[in-house]
Amino acid sequence: MGPLVLLALSLHPGQLQAQGVRGMVTIDGSFLQMPTMQRDSVPESEVPGDELVRQLADGTIVSCTIGEFCRWYRQGPQEDAWVTNQDLRFTAWGGVRGLSATVALRGRVGTSDIWPRASQEFDALSAYLTYDTRDVRIRGGRIQLTNGLGYYNYDGAAVLWKTLPFLWVEGWAGWSLSPNIDQPRDGDLMQEADVFAPDRRGLIFGAELGARWGRKLAGSVLYQREIRTDRLALYTERLAFDFGLLLGNVSIDAKGKYDMAYADFNDARLTITTPIAAGFDFSVQGRRYLPFFELWTIWGAFSPVPFNEATGALRWSSPRIGLSLEAAGGYRKYEDTNAGAQFVEIKDYGWTISGRASWGNRGWYADGGYRAVTGFGAVRYGGDLTFGKTFGPRTYVGLRGSSTQNFGEFREGEQLVQGGGIDGSIALPGDVSIIGSYTLYRISYENQPEFEDWTQNRAYVGLQWRFGLAGGEGI
Repeated sequence: MGPLVLLALSLHPGQLQAQGVRGMVTIDGSFLQMPTMQRDSVPESEVPGDELVRQLADGTIVSCTIGEFCRWYRQGPQEDAWVTNQDLRFTAWGGVRGLSATVALRGRVGTSDIWPRASQEFDALSAYLTYDTRDVRIRGGRIQLTNGLGYYNYDGAAVLWKTLPFLWVEGWAGWSLSPNIDQPRDGDLMQEADVFAPDRRGLIFGAELGARWGRKLAGSVLYQREIRTDRLALYTERLAFDFGLLLGNVSIDAKGKYDMAYADFNDARLTITTPIAAGFDFSVQGRRYLPFFELWTIWGAFSPVPFNEATGALRWSSPRIGLSLEAAGGYRKYEDTNAGAQFVEIKDYGWTISGRASWGNRGWYADGGYRAVTGFGAVRYGGDLTFGKTFGPRTYVGLRGSSTQNFGEFREGEQLVQGGGIDGSIALPGDVSIIGSYTLYRISYENQPEFEDWTQNRAYVGLQWRFGLAGGEGI
């Protein structure tokens, strides 16, 4: 039994009552069959033609270097991967009013050569103290920061001033961690993944100003900067904003992320939503998107191309029968790359059409949808369907199925993925739940001579235990 579970079990009911502790332990295991890819090559002189992209006798597409080799990837053997996770999350209150401690820890064991990050056996996702009063909230430790720029973890402190009901200001500073991996940028995970990984940790500084005017207007603006600890270079410097305005029954939302280093928006959206009849509402959105890369990585030097997009959605819902329907569509236009092969015609636009229906009544539920996306680089058509029954809190069983087809000019051939599975949960005495799922997929290929169809199994089983009180001293 892992150390995180032993730590949770050591918090017996008497301690929980005295300390005011609330939390959850999760122990789970996942199994996944994964294909592998192997690089292959033949001398360039053995492949007819003089183009950079050619075809072998069996139809395989290869990339050639004049005077050297023609290379491609072929299917390798299927491998099995598994991993077990142990999560412990809790908040504890002591004898000081407004003082609490929040901890989220993760332990894992698995096939480190296949499953991402399975070799990282322990993570401290967050561990911080909070002192919260009517006017101010102070936090210190390993903090999970969620704002308009995304999710960040850092080791440091944050102060929130909230004296005025219509205005608040928060500032934070500390040593930043790489997003999603909870390690410094010079940690071993980054060094193993990128030969040009940073050799210094990062410092993070940020501030956010938010305001609210009744129920009609609310918004916030934030600034965040990350620099090397030796202060020789920037990692990131960005702004974000989020505003909402209610005019009668019409809501207007504007949000965006701005990269100060490249003087351009990474993501900017304007959404307008309005009811048009009983049970119906309609929304339109305009969006500009440009991929964001931190300044230390070489990928930003390849001048990623932005796109502009317009979408619309019509929704209808009837609470009386528990049914909701949605139909949506959009058009996307990519800007000119000013580079690339002129002899190849590649789309610079794309469109999306989707629909979804959801129903729920007396514990029964169903949800299904279809989505078609076509345009620059690849095309995807697919749908999914779920049907199930709930039997009370944390107890349900459901069946699901899906089908997805991929093809396009940036793919060597077509791929069809079809599958189905079952998932469910059962609540046991003592706030314990057992959850699990099993899925079987069939992957079929066309126009890829060296790829054979194969079947993939996926399985998951987990146990959750919720412990502690709904309140306690100092809440």
